[in-house]
Amino acid sequence: MRILITGGLGFIGTHLSRKLDSVGHEIHIFDRIRATRERYYRGDVNDYHSLERTFDEVKPELVIHLAGIVSRKECEETPNLAIMTNVGGTYSVCALSLKHQARLIYSGSSEEYGNAFQRNGVLIIVNEDTPFDEPTSIYSMTKRMAEEIVQYFSAFKKLEATTMRIFMLYGPGEEQSEYRSAIVRFMSGAINNQQLTIHQGTERAWCYIDDAIEAMNLIVERNQKERYEVFNIGREDPIATELLAKKIIAICNSSSEIREIEVESTVIPVKRASFEKAKDVLGWEAKTPIEQGLNELLKWIRK
Repeated sequence: MRILITGGLGFIGTHLSRKLDSVGHEIHIFDRIRATRERYYRGDVNDYHSLERTFDEVKPELVIHLAGIVSRKECEETPNLAIMTNVGGTYSVCALSLKHQARLIYSGSSEEYGNAFQRNGVLIIVNEDTPFDEPTSIYSMTKRMAEEIVQYFSAFKKLEATTMRIFMLYGPGEEQSEYRSAIVRFMSGAINNQQLTIHQGTERAWCYIDDAIEAMNLIVERNQKERYEVFNIGREDPIATELLAKKIIAICNSSSEIREIEVESTVIPVKRASFEKAKDVLGWEAKTPIEQGLNELLKWIRK
């Protein structure tokens, strides 16, 4: 199958393109990073003309839309750019997918649920049918708006599409920075015996990248039963952020200390979700234990 991946040089895109190439698909990548490689098209989803030229040249049968500003922190710092990229860019990708009659897979986010994880002080286990609550950040809002654009194109323009609401991925290939996930930041800090700053009372269920890529591959290979489908993609096995930091310190044989701070207003303290639909429909579930995944990440960082 001829597949175009937007944002294909990012953390998820790099792993996904490698997997899909290994099973025989013809992979084309669109990204804004300067690179020289086969079937690579440099551009930006905010630049419709570079996107259109790529679609016209590739003529994709399937589009996997990963491009976007994925950092909650970065979206708060540059909200206009976040809206333009995550929302406007998704509109352009949908329009061009429709023009070329390509199926679309959109990478949504757990952040779309907003405050739905808790109601009247009671924790809620969200599933694909759980109504969204108030958005908690610019990132939350833009990912939700983008999914609604995909839904619109599916409902009114007959675009065949799937949204993957992705929960807390980690693993080799994610570069350390203050804009990236807690795991890679904690591990990089622990290796250097630096203080680790955590949010009080928070927890997450972390999904190893290889597990998530397998779910994505199953969605790619799937013959859709409905014009629009949604899957939560993640792992059931929440861990308190403080315990996660202690595990990382131990694995790294580090002398790092832990500093607790209050939860920021844009941070959802606890996320609990059901992944039963992916298990029932795709025959998939995340299986990599957190200790195994952390050790694989440590090997990669130490390289």
